[in-house]
Amino acid sequence: MAYSGTVGTTVVTVQNFIDQGARLSGKLAEELTLEQVVASKQALFFVLSNLINQGINYWAINKTVYGLQPNKFAYDLPVGGVDVLNALYRTMNRPVGAYTSSAGGVTANIYDGNTSTYCQQSSANGNFIVNYGPNDPQYIGSIGIMPYVAAGTAVWNYYFQSSPDGVTWTTLYTAVNMPVTNGQWIFQDIDPGANVAYYRIQAYGGTTLALYEWYLGNNSTEVTMSRLNRDDYTNLPNKNFTANQPYQFWFNRQLPQAQITLWPTPSNAFVQMTVWYSRQIDDVGSLSGELEIPQRWNQAIQFLLGHQMSMILPGVDLQRIGYLENQAEKYFIMAENEERDKSPIYFAPNISVYTK
Repeated sequence: MAYSGTVGTTVVTVQNFIDQGARLSGKLAEELTLEQVVASKQALFFVLSNLINQGINYWAINKTVYGLQPNKFAYDLPVGGVDVLNALYRTMNRPVGAYTSSAGGVTANIYDGNTSTYCQQSSANGNFIVNYGPNDPQYIGSIGIMPYVAAGTAVWNYYFQSSPDGVTWTTLYTAVNMPVTNGQWIFQDIDPGANVAYYRIQAYGGTTLALYEWYLGNNSTEVTMSRLNRDDYTNLPNKNFTANQPYQFWFNRQLPQAQITLWPTPSNAFVQMTVWYSRQIDDVGSLSGELEIPQRWNQAIQFLLGHQMSMILPGVDLQRIGYLENQAEKYFIMAENEERDKSPIYFAPNISVYTK
């Protein structure tokens, strides 16, 4: 027997989902008017948006790294972020190397540990290079830049690259039209990395580099921060208390973006916070595009959309609407029950002495 020999290569577009939703509703796909297609697309957006209310979508978990700033306690979760799963305070080792600039400026300022001095290159598409020496290669796990932007904000294009010899370079990360703000860290974890002697930040696309600091770190140590509820945070007697290490955070689910509020307020400019968070699924996009869902969810999403379309399209029998609702619930439960990582569960009861 001849099988296809492929897995996951069948493309199901947004248009395919809507057409099939029409058929489930007892209609022909070609009967749909433009208004009904737009309404069906909106219904699909609502279906996907509601998934996060049912539980964590394991394919929609992201990680971001914040460079903490002295006396700043509130940090925005990225757009679309819904909840913080893990927040960790991080410190790293900053190995010593020889720094050079291809386009002038006071190069020493980008590694002096002083966030008030900067190095401004004199021409576009330049680079900064650090050489750790052939006898002391470094496996850099995270790279951060603190941009100097006279206008306050800008858009930069640059690469983080590594090299064993300073001649042949491997790109570790590419920043395309990256929004940068004066004095605000941008960190990027490098995975996979390499144990090499040379690293550089290379500008392209007309970007002129100007940095307060260029931080290359390794041997990171991360410590879990505990979560406060709103009452615990609001009842803190001194919310502006500062310390090198924040121990706790309150997750403030406000609009337009949720915020992570730290306590104590950090006072060290050279530490980070690693955050794993759940997020909304990508927007529906064009009719010819695909949905950001794994293949195992296709049937559930199809029947959820079919049920929604049956209530939008005219003349759909009530019995069919009820049938589609039951099917949608059945396939959703099947998909949701499988949405797990199958890791062991550990129960750790906190039993302590109680006196009245």
